[in-house]
Amino acid sequence: MAIRTYRFTVPPELAQARLDDALVNLLSSASSAGRPPSAETRTVSKAQVRKLIVAGAVYLNRKRVRIASKELIVGAHLEVHVDWQKISTGAQRASERVREQRGGEEWKMSADSILFEDEWLIVVDKPPGLPTQPTLDEARENLFALVQKFVRDRERDPQAYLGLHHRLDRDTSGVILFTKKKEANKGVSEMFTEHLAQKEYCALVTGPWKELPQGVKGGRPGERWEIRDHLGRAPGKKSFFQSVRSGGDWAHTIFEGPIDFEMRCWPRTGRTHQIRVHLSEAGLPIVGDPLYEARWEAQIRRGFPQRFTGELARARLMLHAACLTFPHPISKTEISVKSPIPKDFQACKARLLASV
Repeated sequence: MAIRTYRFTVPPELAQARLDDALVNLLSSASSAGRPPSAETRTVSKAQVRKLIVAGAVYLNRKRVRIASKELIVGAHLEVHVDWQKISTGAQRASERVREQRGGEEWKMSADSILFEDEWLIVVDKPPGLPTQPTLDEARENLFALVQKFVRDRERDPQAYLGLHHRLDRDTSGVILFTKKKEANKGVSEMFTEHLAQKEYCALVTGPWKELPQGVKGGRPGERWEIRDHLGRAPGKKSFFQSVRSGGDWAHTIFEGPIDFEMRCWPRTGRTHQIRVHLSEAGLPIVGDPLYEARWEAQIRRGFPQRFTGELARARLMLHAACLTFPHPISKTEISVKSPIPKDFQACKARLLASV
C-alpha cells in the first residue's frame, strides 16, 4: 500500500500538547482516504504514533522530529507520512511469530496453559515469541494481557486482579507466576528479592568446543560448575550486558552440562540476561541468541557450520524456564511447578545431534 501524507496546522485546543498526543488526536480525526476498509473507524494508538516518530516519518515546520514529548505551539505545521497497513498489523505479526515458534500451532490462553493455580496464585506455561508484559506497541499481544483477560472472562469479573512480579524474555518459554490477590504481593515480592524462589532453566548451546573453557569451575562436560561475577551494561549499548571488573551487579549461576548440547542452569541471582551472558562468556552461547551467540558466529561457522543451515539457522533463543520452586506467599508450603520441554526445543536438539 502507498504511503499517505497528512498535513496539519496545530489548532488552539492543542496548544502546548505533546507531539504524540496531538498526532493521536489529529490522525484519528483525519480523512479515511487511503486507509484500508478495516481501519476506517479505528482510533490511532499512541504506540503507533510513536513508531512513526521514531521512524522519522513526522516533520514539524519542515524539520524531522523524533521527540515524542515535544510541546507544540498554535499554528505550527505538521507533516506525517503513514503506511496504514504497516502500523496496523502489529498484533497479527505477533500472533504469526508465536505460531511459527510453536511449529505452526496457534497459542491461546486456556486452562491447558495453567501449570498451578489456587486462590492466591496462577502459574502459566509461557510460549516462546510472546512478550511477558505490554510493550510500546499497544497492538502487540503480551502474556500479561492474555492471562488477565482469561481470568476476567472466566470469573465474569471485569475488575479481577492480576499481579506481575517477574518476567521472561520474549523468546524464552516456560514457567511464569502471577498473583491473583493483592494480599499475596508482599510475600511474592520478598520471595524474589530475597532469592527464596529457585529457578531451573534448560538451554541448548553450541560451538566447536569439546571441553569447558579454562577457569570455569567443574572442569568437564556433564559436571556442575558455576560462574560468579558482576554484570553491567556494555559501554554505548542499551541492551547488551557483560561481566565487569568494577561496578555492576553481583551475579551467580550454577550450571550442569553440556550433555548432547543441553545445559541445566540454576541462577542464584536475577540479573538481566544473566544466563545468556554467563554461557556466552564461557564459550557456550545459547542457540538462537541474537545478542550473545552473534559474538561467536565466526568461530562457530568455522568449527560447526551446520549451525547456520536449514532449520537450525532459524532457531529462536533456545532457553526454557523448566521449573520454579518457591514458598507459598500465604501458607509458606513449598510449591514446585514444572513446564514440559517445548516441541521446538526438542526438535532443535534433535537437529543439533544429527548434525555432528
